[in-house]
Amino acid sequence: MKKLFTLAIALLGFAGVANAATVDDLEVLKHSYVLVCDDLGARPGKGVLFGANHFLDVTGGTVATNKGQVDLSVVDGNEGYVTQEIVDKYGADYAGPHYNWLRLKNAQDVIAMKLTAGTKLIIFEQGNNKTGKDARIPKIAKSADLSDALNAAPGEDHPATVAGFRWEYTVADDGLYYIGSYNGDMFVSFIIVEAKEAPGTPTVKLGEQTYEGGLWFREVTCKANPAVEGGESLPTVVTYTTDGTAPTAKSPLYTAPIKCYQDMTVKFQAFYDFDENGKLDADDEIADGADNEANVSFSFDAPAIEAEGANVTIVSPYENARNFLSLDGTESGAEELSQVTLDESATIYAYSLIDNGDYTTFKTKSTTKDVYVLNPIKEKKTIAVTAGTAVVDEEATATSTTGEVYKVEGGEISADKKDFFVKGLTFKALAGDDAAYQVPAGQEAYIQMSNTNISFLVAEGDSVNVKVVCSKNSCKNLNADDAEDGSAVNDRKCFVNVSGTNYGGEDLKLNPEGNVIEFGLKGAEGGSIFTFQKYSGTGNILISSIEITPAAGEPAVQETVLWEGTALVNGWADQPMMLSDGGKELTDAGAAVGDRLRIYFTAPDDNWQVELTNGHWDGMLDRYAAKDLGPEPDGSPRHYTIVDQSKGYFEYTIDQDFLTKATTAQYWGGSFLLNGDGNMTVTKVSLVKGGGDTAVKTIKTVKAQNGAIYNLAGQKVSADYKGVVIINGKKVLNK
Repeated sequence: MKKLFTLAIALLGFAGVANAATVDDLEVLKHSYVLVCDDLGARPGKGVLFGANHFLDVTGGTVATNKGQVDLSVVDGNEGYVTQEIVDKYGADYAGPHYNWLRLKNAQDVIAMKLTAGTKLIIFEQGNNKTGKDARIPKIAKSADLSDALNAAPGEDHPATVAGFRWEYTVADDGLYYIGSYNGDMFVSFIIVEAKEAPGTPTVKLGEQTYEGGLWFREVTCKANPAVEGGESLPTVVTYTTDGTAPTAKSPLYTAPIKCYQDMTVKFQAFYDFDENGKLDADDEIADGADNEANVSFSFDAPAIEAEGANVTIVSPYENARNFLSLDGTESGAEELSQVTLDESATIYAYSLIDNGDYTTFKTKSTTKDVYVLNPIKEKKTIAVTAGTAVVDEEATATSTTGEVYKVEGGEISADKKDFFVKGLTFKALAGDDAAYQVPAGQEAYIQMSNTNISFLVAEGDSVNVKVVCSKNSCKNLNADDAEDGSAVNDRKCFVNVSGTNYGGEDLKLNPEGNVIEFGLKGAEGGSIFTFQKYSGTGNILISSIEITPAAGEPAVQETVLWEGTALVNGWADQPMMLSDGGKELTDAGAAVGDRLRIYFTAPDDNWQVELTNGHWDGMLDRYAAKDLGPEPDGSPRHYTIVDQSKGYFEYTIDQDFLTKATTAQYWGGSFLLNGDGNMTVTKVSLVKGGGDTAVKTIKTVKAQNGAIYNLAGQKVSADYKGVVIINGKKVLNK
């Protein structure tokens, strides 16, 4: 297997969404069209055209098959949502039940289309049986955020949006329209577009993409419709073209479905059939404006990228596909190749070409995948910015409202590509007024955690200590106003994100030294790839260095049982758990800072989550669980998913504040939330010493000093507050 070319560790760009469409790519719905939602098979995805390119999935989203069904061939005798008129117009072509399948939620799931004036939209949907002002009905707007809704919100007397609910709206003008939902989740089975067409316009239907006899094709069918003029019904016949030109009387007469083997536009034109003979005679005249068309296009899924170590294989689901790949995450330089062995980590980009006989060659969607070829961290490794000068960005400065803007020239880092996979590397400068936040003093260039990803490998069972040094303004807004209660402000907190977990969380105004973040990581079974990445809630994170050091040999694990029994937690029940009867006190068990409280459990199935909420200690437990994701942006606790359910326990690490309050009988408290049916059973609680995933940090013991005192939550406290506090920006233990 050959290697294509050597990678440079810097500047590996993101491929992004391949061939993403925009509203400019939409075909105008000049003619009537029926979108059968569950026939799509899968949600198209953000930036994808569907429904013969007449619809755009603006936001991406989900689908459902448990929200009822609609059959346009059967009159709904109870509610009348499917009327005889609907059955007469659509029942024959769209018979059979169809799921309310496509999920739309206001401001989250939005689709777009281009309509002509006078077009009527008929949407069949299910809205979770909500009524009145809470009813879930379509919201149509001219902007993607749906802020300028054209139709009114549901009123108090709005009926329940049960399965089969029909909603109608007629647009006043030509233009681009967006559809979401009022109030919440709405599930759609049909979107019927009834365009204002000329009398006699033929009905055109485009069949599904089909593979038969070694060829791909789509079938176009057409139905002639009578033209009604002056109350008289006149029969029509239809001619067509397949080259995109307008049909004439000399064009082929449509008599049977047309098979299309490549992308093309099939156009149709109606003529009055005065003799009603189904043929086009010299005396027959063109039906003015009675034309229609089918835009035939084909779409093929991307091949799969399969990796086993350094060996990469491209696998297509289509017969006779020719696979192409590159190692830089882009199409440029891709070669026809299905297998490659990597010498180093790479972002694999892949697509396929499918020859459709002598008609055409189709290109599939593309896909990318990061494939890691890394040595595990066995000795101290450091990524540091080694070069880079701040210079004025003249172009950005010209439009700036805040003074000079700087950029980095000659930025470099030290990072062995056998140890680290660095992708999308970008730099940011600290100069001018921002120079005060440089760490160390005088350093101008920093790794910008925007598109940059940095990955490394920790072998199974190994532990490493990680130290990240950020600039002193590494937060969303260092100048954010204080909260009214004096608590820490999220916008001033410094986080780094590693594989979805946030570390840090210090308010840089209250603790200017909080830009140095330390934590531990441990390799799971088979080894673990950890990736530094941007955390969207923290804004401007600038990194000076990342230091990764293998942890010293771990002491033997000592586990002391504190309590055993059976305690049930009902699904979604907010149920406090405590060990007030028969449990051994933490202090009696010799608990110390850095030890872990381990909670053993059983659960009914794999589909569940556990959250520790504030319990009895003012939110202290919010941040502890098997995987700490940090708080929500509004400060509320997150749900914590148990990382490895097979262990049968989760645990959290004891800090001084926890230990100080362990003198009460209810020395571990909190509420468990179980996501799923049934019960979770807590069977044992124990104290674990040694073998921890993170090193125990030393806390200096001093008496309270002059100056404002804050607890770890950033709340101002009195001088007699006991526990870990922040005084003059430093963590101390106040006794």
